[in-house]
Amino acid sequence: MADDQSTKAGKSSQIKADPAKTNEQYIAEAEKLYIIPKLVREVFPDLVKLIFETESMDADEREYWLQILPIMTEDQIKKFRDILVNEKEQLNKLDEDYENEMSRLGQSQQKSLNEEEVRMKRDELRAKEAADKAAEAAQEEELLRNLQNL
Repeated sequence: MADDQSTKAGKSSQIKADPAKTNEQYIAEAEKLYIIPKLVREVFPDLVKLIFETESMDADEREYWLQILPIMTEDQIKKFRDILVNEKEQLNKLDEDYENEMSRLGQSQQKSLNEEEVRMKRDELRAKEAADKAAEAAQEEELLRNLQNL
């Protein structure tokens, strides 16, 4: 029983979701681990890809859907496809929103760092100007003393 569970968990992890893979590549990989009915391979290759790209199924559920597809009605298949496509679109939207938020946070953090860097450089310039003014004042005083001594 434990071996059966680890084998099924291993099946799922052996097929890596990759949007760049074709339907045929998913079928070729899946056939090494699952029994895929001929009808599914020929008529629903897009569903095989969607099944392996979904994050909401485990190995048992994937196997179940691969086996039940041939006996599903057209309406059930359409609804199943719509669910998988909708989930994929929603996850892509969440990923995009996350990336945008991280980018925004990164930019604001970068802006904060840039503002801090500008503040530090401004303070350095002010300190240098003050030191230069003090040096000029000291030089002026020495020149005035030298002139008075003449």
